[in-house]
Amino acid sequence: MNRVYQPLVIQKTNEIITILKETNFFSDYEIENLTFTENYLKDRLTEKFILGELDMSDDPNFDVFSDEEFEEMIRCIIAGSLLYELKEKGLVNSYEDENTEETFFLTKEGKNFMNNTLLED
Repeated sequence: MNRVYQPLVIQKTNEIITILKETNFFSDYEIENLTFTENYLKDRLTEKFILGELDMSDDPNFDVFSDEEFEEMIRCIIAGSLLYELKEKGLVNSYEDENTEETFFLTKEGKNFMNNTLLED
């Protein structure tokens, strides 16, 4: 399902991604495809927007997320990006459950890869 995001949400998402690029976050974690990151940030920022916690000013000192929230987001971006990379490689696939949450599972190729990796150890 395609979602429509507020212009402010898109702007803040782009700002955060630019900062992460400038600090070499994506290269440090070898994240090449930013699709998951972009969608994840837009969803998180939309939550802030709905709660009235997203500042519309361009104040550079305004932190959208607390340190704890940002650390959690970084972990989710890393994990989610890796999952989507594995999905692109055909090692995992996913479906939406009854709560419209994405559930991942190993494909036949993924199981074979895991079995071969375990045999090598």
